[in-house]
Amino acid sequence: MAGALTGLRLDGMTDPLILDHVYATHLGRAPHAGEPEAVLASYVTHLAPELERSRCQVHPGVCELLERLEARAATIGLATGNLRDGARLKLTAASRTLGHAPAGGDLWGRFPFGGFGSDARDRAELVRVAIARGSERAGRAFAAEETFVVGDTPRDVAAAHAAGARAIGVATGSFSVDALIDCGADLAVPTLHDWLATLD
Repeated sequence: MAGALTGLRLDGMTDPLILDHVYATHLGRAPHAGEPEAVLASYVTHLAPELERSRCQVHPGVCELLERLEARAATIGLATGNLRDGARLKLTAASRTLGHAPAGGDLWGRFPFGGFGSDARDRAELVRVAIARGSERAGRAFAAEETFVVGDTPRDVAAAHAAGARAIGVATGSFSVDALIDCGADLAVPTLHDWLATLD
């Protein structure tokens, strides 16, 4: 549908909520039974060739941070509004742009669990799902002070706090360090390189 996303600020939204918006604003109705599943499945099918034509960007510090956390045996997962299959395709495509094989394999393979838009339409709920899966993997519950959600939007910050985690804002998206601090991030940095410096 041409112009289906016009006027929608996508930053931090889950795929199911984006689809709800399209139906409400462009069709004036809620989706019929089975429609969301069919549309999202079609989206994933079309995403793969689209990513082949695009060049995904891996932001500064991502690989270095993963290596540092892996060396500390940290429990690392994803909390993303993307569908699980969409996240897999995007991270696999991003890995191809690195110019070398990252330590530990491609980016998707470095996140053994997560919470996704296919788990919940509400971002805070999918963060809770990710935390629960991480706890199951680690064999213990995590305290709030040792649970961090890294994101680049106010929605990431709000979801982290709603799920009882600390929010690390990274200004590699559409929001500045000041904007992320203003919306309540516990820490906001220009890039992940800057958070790496604090981990030292």
